Amino acid sequence: PYSPLFLSSSKHNSSVLRCFSSDAKRDFYDVLGVSKGADKGSIKKAYFKLAKQYHPDANQGDEKAADKFKSVTEAYEVLSDDKKKELYDTYGHAGVDPNFAGNAGQGNPFGGAAGGNPFGANFDGSSFHFSSSHGPGGGQMEIDPEELFDAFFGGGRRQRGPRRGADLQMHIRLSFQEAVKGIQKDLNLRYQIRDATTGRVDVKEREVMVDVPAGIDSGMNLRLTGQGAEGDPGAPRGNLLVTVLVEDDPEGYFVRDGVDVHVEVPISITQAILGGTVDVRTLTGIVEMKIPKGCQTDAKLLMRNKGIPHLNHSTLKGSQIVHLKVEIPKKITKRQEELLREFDDEAKCAGLGISGRIAHAAESAFGSLFGSSGGKKKPKSKKNKSEKKHSKNEEQKEETDAKIHMDKDDADIGQKKQTAFD
Repeated sequence: PYSPLFLSSSKHNSSVLRCFSSDAKRDFYDVLGVSKGADKGSIKKAYFKLAKQYHPDANQGDEKAADKFKSVTEAYEVLSDDKKKELYDTYGHAGVDPNFAGNAGQGNPFGGAAGGNPFGANFDGSSFHFSSSHGPGGGQMEIDPEELFDAFFGGGRRQRGPRRGADLQMHIRLSFQEAVKGIQKDLNLRYQIRDATTGRVDVKEREVMVDVPAGIDSGMNLRLTGQGAEGDPGAPRGNLLVTVLVEDDPEGYFVRDGVDVHVEVPISITQAILGGTVDVRTLTGIVEMKIPKGCQTDAKLLMRNKGIPHLNHSTLKGSQIVHLKVEIPKKITKRQEELLREFDDEAKCAGLGISGRIAHAAESAFGSLFGSSGGKKKPKSKKNKSEKKHSKNEEQKEETDAKIHMDKDDADIGQKKQTAFD
């Protein structure tokens, strides 16, 4: 799950210069496939995508993939560092070439100090920093002017004490859960050193234990002091820099966003309307989550302190964001359809339904999901027997009253006629 990024070998058992040629080199932005105006986030995302694609562990024996991996790592090393990026944007590859880095701190990779000093104003007997890093987050080695002079012109100058060992760098792959919880890993180091006396190159190999803290993420570096290459007799070892690559959750359930994680949880229509509870899987186990009434589609619920631990602060954790997905059934029973239609009628009567063209569109959508009503007329409401009997009695009473009234009128008319004849 891990592989060394480079094998270090140098004079006096330490790296002083990295082979770097600015001739015919591809543009670093082009190597990562980003624009010159890309921000750090885009550069980092592009690098990790390419690093995973061309990593030696995933391309055993493929030299082309190994070369591409080195190229994208070199490009990321420069473009992820603000100072190096500024020099590169100004002077191109020469601006970040270690062989011209003596005056990089003054913004001019070619020196150009007053008086024509090609090594800059700091070349006065005091030491200055000279980068020998080989990857993102790589360390820097301190080189004095005499050593730099020997590197350019060769030669026989007096050594000023034993040299510390070179820094080594390697990558380590972690699973999603290993990065979340932290883990101890055994690293197999294999590197080269050259004996300054005999000139012989030896291959060294040893095991190193590294404690990976909980909450680590891709692109972060772990520095193991004194675990690098051996130095001169009496000098300390260099440091070991471990760059971490974290894999995604293999099930695709957890999606990491810094210290937060996102998950999707399906719920039914009834749960969305009436509320309820649902079991949710978290990083520490299954918990029961309450669903409020009236949840809409794509509603998000926050579960605090259920995310990933903050690095170096294991008591502080991020959040788990739960995305609710309302599941619409494709098939329903006849009884379910009746209940849904009654529910829709009640909503309209209560003034909660949709009206006008929207209602027509909603009814069409309702029909496409649950089936059309077939154009049947709405059934008339049925009256119970007592209501029917009461209604019939009322009608008979009205008819009797009308008949009595008519008979009385006839009697009055007859009496009037009789009086007229008399």
